[in-house]
Amino acid sequence: MKLSTGFASDVLPLIFSILAIAAVLYLCYLLSRYLAKKANSIANTANIQILERVALAQDKGLAIAKICGRCYLIGFSSDRIELLKEIDEAEIRSPEPGAGRNFVDALNAALKGRLDLTGNNGKHKNDGHEK
Repeated sequence: MKLSTGFASDVLPLIFSILAIAAVLYLCYLLSRYLAKKANSIANTANIQILERVALAQDKGLAIAKICGRCYLIGFSSDRIELLKEIDEAEIRSPEPGAGRNFVDALNAALKGRLDLTGNNGKHKNDGHEK
């Protein structure tokens, strides 16, 4: 079967456009990872390290900071930063393996049609039985 020139002239630019968009998205992903690593290395110094942070609202959040060997829970907003309490370093849990999901894992899960933002791979407990 012979392909018509109309088909090739219509489909090839579409394929190249999709490939170009995918390449740009991948480059944006790599750039964002690079910038995040740079920002963390700039923010963490010999005496001050941000161990963990979580956003509570658009301009509010909590952070655990290690300052001169002591750990603190800090609350912050756009207009205020407040020391909430000192934390014993033994109380701080290290992240569980596989607890954090990166962009590629979330994208693969979404493409497979099983986007699971809870991190439990689609398994929900219901009266002791898994679905």
